[in-house]
Amino acid sequence: YEKTIAQLREVDGNLAVYNRELAAIDDQLFSDGFGDVVKEQVRKFNTFFSEISSTLYGEQYALKVDPVVNKKGQRLYKFSAFNTNFSSGKKQGEIFCFDIAYTLFADQEGIPCLHFLLNDKKELMHGNQLLKIANLVREKGVQFVASILHDKLPPELDDEKNFAVKLSQTDKVLRIESVQGT
Repeated sequence: YEKTIAQLREVDGNLAVYNRELAAIDDQLFSDGFGDVVKEQVRKFNTFFSEISSTLYGEQYALKVDPVVNKKGQRLYKFSAFNTNFSSGKKQGEIFCFDIAYTLFADQEGIPCLHFLLNDKKELMHGNQLLKIANLVREKGVQFVASILHDKLPPELDDEKNFAVKLSQTDKVLRIESVQGT
């Protein structure tokens, strides 16, 4: 019993040390100085975000950040977009704007990142937005990979040079036509 009690005391002591270290980290992360750094980085990001969204939609999107306390009492930075009243297609466009803006921001800041965007549900977007996306990624040097139904693809983009893989009901991704015995 004494050994178990000693182990529990040791664990309690370690937890107290770790909690003090976490509190010191939290105090630093939520200090005025660090908050100013976060706001400045968001401001830099927003220059890209608003430029890309203006090109695509003629509107300037922006990200905002607010320090909040969650239900567990933990301090967090909450990031959100100013305008959240989007249709499904426009929401897909906002996601694209965010992704391309982050890629450009990361390049400027020297943050390693992938230079391709992998997206789904782009058939929800209007054809003219898909054309603008194609032009924008070409201009910015970013590869755009999207699964999209052929009949939703604008005719201007229906060119073999734009396709890496074409799938159909008879030509599946892993060339698996059916599973026997199931």
